[in-house]
Amino acid sequence: MKNTFRTISGTAFALAILTAVPAFAQKKFQFEFVKVADTTQGFSSFKTFPAINNHGEVTFVAVRDHYGEGAFRARAEGETVTTIASSLDGLTFFGDDVAINNSGVVAFGATTTATNSRAIFKGDGNFRTRIADSATDRLLRIGVGSPSINASGTVAFFAARPDPGFPSNVFIGNGGPLTVIAGTSATGFASFGNVAINDSGAVVIQGGKRDGSSDIFTIRGNVVTDLVNTNQHPEFFGFGDPVINNAGTIADFAFLSSTTEIISANTRGITARNDPNGSPALANSEHPSINNQGAVAFQALPNSPGDGTLAGIFLEVSGGHSLIPVIAPGDPVFGSTVVKATLGRFALNDRFQMAFSYILADGRSGVAIASFDGEAEGEDN
Repeated sequence: MKNTFRTISGTAFALAILTAVPAFAQKKFQFEFVKVADTTQGFSSFKTFPAINNHGEVTFVAVRDHYGEGAFRARAEGETVTTIASSLDGLTFFGDDVAINNSGVVAFGATTTATNSRAIFKGDGNFRTRIADSATDRLLRIGVGSPSINASGTVAFFAARPDPGFPSNVFIGNGGPLTVIAGTSATGFASFGNVAINDSGAVVIQGGKRDGSSDIFTIRGNVVTDLVNTNQHPEFFGFGDPVINNAGTIADFAFLSSTTEIISANTRGITARNDPNGSPALANSEHPSINNQGAVAFQALPNSPGDGTLAGIFLEVSGGHSLIPVIAPGDPVFGSTVVKATLGRFALNDRFQMAFSYILADGRSGVAIASFDGEAEGEDN
């Protein structure tokens, strides 16, 4: 089901990102909303963070009639829904965060019913490969993070060990023995968050240090690159779970004293993707998503409904503070109005399509794609 175009105003949209045409200002933009699956189609509930690849294939976690909970893949309403894995495969408690590469291979976490271990898998509906298992790989069952996957099918994740102090490692794997690429220590890092891997094998990691500081850094082979740290940037109090594109640019959110700042960073420096002193303020955010053109999408979370802080899903493409609203509570879509819309770390593709989950005022919930469809008819504002 395609929804009517929604036309919105944006500022300083860098069209060069899309067509190599010079940037322009004060244009109107339109998004097309296409339903992927909802609770009228044999699904009873959806988890919050779907992911999308460059072919428009969306993967999501939901409860489906006759399957139970599982990870699924689909393009749009009416097209085939592929079951990647489900309760019928002896799995339960699927993680919110799933990831998908351009070959349609999905990485996901779940708990095995046979051994009650926490495991990470990849699969495409025809095959399924176990990447890690807390029982066989000596990982803390409740300390296995969310997976990321790249074009070659390599999966990256962090996990804690069931040892004194619960030390953590960052792992990469492809179905064989796991490789440790980073670890906590008595003098270095005390903790890690969820990680992401790009197609060249660079892994971005957010780590908390023993001295109370926090870093975002990348590892590729034996090369470690520090991109952002709170010692050099004391205005930041900490970071969320980062993502990385194929050029090595990362995106994340940083905590300030009273607001949140969406940032991207590479070896040339840090770019603020919103104005932390602007109005309305960005009180909080779910982890941003970045594509290979450097555009960033993120979900803004208000302190409380109607408190004047940003709410909804936003797109920023100019490398500045020009936030383009995509969808927000109260917006009309699919014959009802939005109560909640959520966006995950792997939700924005190179075609400027965004996969998101939603809850509507009429009680329906589901997963949809918001596609940027260019400049709306009419002149500059």
